[in-house]
Amino acid sequence: MKATLKGRYEGDKATAATTLAAPAGDLRFKASATEAAFANGPSLRGLTLTLEKPGAFLVDLKPHNQDVRFQFMNSALVLDKRVSLTYTHSTSFAPAPAPPAAALPSRTALDCSVTFDPANKVTLSHSLGSGGCRVKYTYAHGVDRLTTIEPLFDTNKNAWEFAVTKKFTGGDTVKGTYAASTKLFGLEWSRDSIAGGSFKVGTTFDLSDQSKAPKLIAESTWNYEI
Repeated sequence: MKATLKGRYEGDKATAATTLAAPAGDLRFKASATEAAFANGPSLRGLTLTLEKPGAFLVDLKPHNQDVRFQFMNSALVLDKRVSLTYTHSTSFAPAPAPPAAALPSRTALDCSVTFDPANKVTLSHSLGSGGCRVKYTYAHGVDRLTTIEPLFDTNKNAWEFAVTKKFTGGDTVKGTYAASTKLFGLEWSRDSIAGGSFKVGTTFDLSDQSKAPKLIAESTWNYEI
């Protein structure tokens, strides 16, 4: 059994989460809880139960509000190219409330990726009913592919997003992101620990309003074998 503890600080808000994972043959069972499960005494709020078969399917259940998420994955070789498909649908078994004034976002999504070679991949993401999609191209540069460039175009927003990631042999990773629709520029540094954890520090700049102070993010993750 594996246990994961994660702490996160963002702006003036601190959060924590823990996950327990136990294998059962080809399947894996996980129980995850955020600080909401213990804030006012033990409760089901913030608890998520997951049953998955890696690479095949995943089922998430939130007992507090009876939300369920189904995800099915498959891949195949088509003309010597690896094509991967993921279908995700979320629903709720709780009694339906009165219809909201505004339409709810789509709870069904389709993702398709085509890997042309180890350095080039294209991913298409579509939420049913949205009328648009997100197209991302991933390019891994160099012999060791330590630098990754990911331009993305969102047809709904008619805007680009960019991400560049640089990995270093010592376990450090630096990532920069920019979203044209929100004019948010982000920088992130992370390091994997030999003890089985990781540490991440990041900051986000709002280039549309330079009077705003950058938002700082710090995150630590610890992994344990039980």
